[in-house]
Amino acid sequence: MSQRQLPIILALGTTQTLAWASSYYLPALIADPMARDLGVSSNWIFGAFSASLVISAMLGPRIGRQIDLVGGRQVLSASNLTIAAGLALLGFAHSVPVMVFAWLVLGIGMAMGLYDAAFAALGRIYGTEARGPITGITLMAGFASTVGWPLTAWGLAHIGWRETCFAWAAANILIGLPLNFFMLPVIKGARQAAATAEKPHLPLDRTMLLLAFIFAAVWTVTGAMAAHFPRILETTGATPAEAIAAGALIGPAQV
Repeated sequence: MSQRQLPIILALGTTQTLAWASSYYLPALIADPMARDLGVSSNWIFGAFSASLVISAMLGPRIGRQIDLVGGRQVLSASNLTIAAGLALLGFAHSVPVMVFAWLVLGIGMAMGLYDAAFAALGRIYGTEARGPITGITLMAGFASTVGWPLTAWGLAHIGWRETCFAWAAANILIGLPLNFFMLPVIKGARQAAATAEKPHLPLDRTMLLLAFIFAAVWTVTGAMAAHFPRILETTGATPAEAIAAGALIGPAQV
């Protein structure tokens, strides 16, 4: 990791922390008040969130190809706008269809703006030297729950879940968008390089299927914990404040 890489690492680490905190880690705390306000079970909220993760996974390869063509600056900047739009729709949602649509928009934003897109962007910038920046950004964004859950809990306690969504949307526009747009370099000749690059052949063999199963199983558990961990702690007798404080320790534990 060199000094010339440090500004981009700090910028992307900040935007990744913001993106994860305002999307992936959001339903763990706002699902219950949102469900009460909409007059439905919280299962509807988690179902819509699950659908957003499916959308994100399905769009992943297409987003990766787009980063190959134009670089990460445009895609990651667009992700901030998309996540902000999804959060704004969520804040304005007064019916289940609008709520579901808002989560689907957030799923598109997550496909464009979370780790996979950020790491692909670093690969386009640094090539084989991207390992150090990827490690640095992972260390920073590992604290997304440590930052996101307390801030979301504070918002719920003081301004309500709708206004908390609006606040996260504003943060994506005012913080995430400028950092991604102005700190990430323009990749010159990206389209030509992508057109002439040798396409690797990845056989769909037993090893690949096992890896796919392992990754899917790990992320199933990770996603479930991200969505339900504070609630699980509360069912064991922890207060909301204690549950959030314990959940916030996940970030340092991962690092």
